[in-house]
Amino acid sequence: MIPRKSPDLLLRPVGDGLAYAVNCTYPNSFRLLNQRQQKILEAVNGVDDVKAIADKLAMPLDTLDQFFAMLGETELISFDGFSVPVKPAAPQLLNFWIHTTNACNLGCSYCYISTLNTGKGMTEAVRMQLLHKMVEAAQKDGIRHIRLRLAGGEPLGQFNNWKIFIPEARKALAAVGCKFDAGFVTNLTMLSDEIIDFAKQYGIGFGVSLDGVEKTHDATRSFRSGCGSFGIVDTNLRKLIAEGIPVSINTVVTNLNLTGLPELTRYLVALDIPFRYSIVKGEKIHAELLDEYLSASYAIMQEAIENGWQFSKRFQFCDLKPNELGFQTCASGFSGGAVYVDGTFKYCHVQFGDDNVPGVSIFNDELSLVDMIASGEHHEDAKSDDCKKCRYRSVCTSGCPVYRVDGKDPQCSLYHRFIPKYYELQAKERLILFSKMK
Repeated sequence: MIPRKSPDLLLRPVGDGLAYAVNCTYPNSFRLLNQRQQKILEAVNGVDDVKAIADKLAMPLDTLDQFFAMLGETELISFDGFSVPVKPAAPQLLNFWIHTTNACNLGCSYCYISTLNTGKGMTEAVRMQLLHKMVEAAQKDGIRHIRLRLAGGEPLGQFNNWKIFIPEARKALAAVGCKFDAGFVTNLTMLSDEIIDFAKQYGIGFGVSLDGVEKTHDATRSFRSGCGSFGIVDTNLRKLIAEGIPVSINTVVTNLNLTGLPELTRYLVALDIPFRYSIVKGEKIHAELLDEYLSASYAIMQEAIENGWQFSKRFQFCDLKPNELGFQTCASGFSGGAVYVDGTFKYCHVQFGDDNVPGVSIFNDELSLVDMIASGEHHEDAKSDDCKKCRYRSVCTSGCPVYRVDGKDPQCSLYHRFIPKYYELQAKERLILFSKMK
């Protein structure tokens, strides 16, 4: 019996004689090792069998067998080959981005929506057809869970319509054995007691766009009058948190706001809510400054970890999946897509307004939602040869399929520097947790 280390094993020291080990193609394989355990793993060379390794390390054979069995559970080592994340034959959960309206109360200069403020919200006819197609997916294709991300424009401007739709959808889908969830992707400048009460009653979450703290946010996300929006967003964030309503932050990092990342990091850590930093797509970003201010932000996170902050539950970097891993970046092309305000179904919401990108209407009675996904565009598997061989291929999944350059994410080199850093901070988090348990 000859043990072999995973070819995608990452083994790095974290200080005080400790190290972390993770198989970057096996979900939730992250493990902390003491000095003795490191030496055992380092002794696995693909040549010596278990007895030979036990003899070299002068340790009992049964003890080594037990340790190797533990490592084998998550394929840090294996005696008979290694598995990789595989795309399931069919989806059980569907996830759709819903463009509820072209109208928005902000005037962000960088907004990617080419049809912004060119029309009204989604009509009742489109919403009812969407519900019909969701019920059909549950009945015809066996879908057991559907999630909608209600976006725009500013979706809370359409709240009166969706407060009717959401209970109806939940009831109709429950009747055919399908769970239903919905959340708003919002600038959070519109929030009322009615919205808060509704969110608490129906378990509605909020994904909030935030570019920075105070002046940084106000410089890029202002009302069309020119007045900044941070003060209102901050007040509304704290209302949601106080009411126990799920809320997370998404920050698109650009040349306009990257210098404010450290200040924003301190703000979000203090709020103790999940947040994600995504690198802007489709335009160049100052690589050296990005590295500098991201590094400063990670240093702030490390300091927060030492004070008990839950790094692994609170922070996400771009589309990286360090622990759960994945076979593709998002739901598009397999278990999801995007529905425009007029009912047009497309691969991704960034394609709305582009007439050169094909789409199909949800009013097409010949195709179910699952059929529309399957018969539509498929960019997700277009990955470079480098990506297919990369140790981190299941962590990064080559980034957004729509914005890849020559089959890979433009931030590839940045990921190679920061993925090990992510695991390092996770290791420090574990150490703090273990110390509290003693």
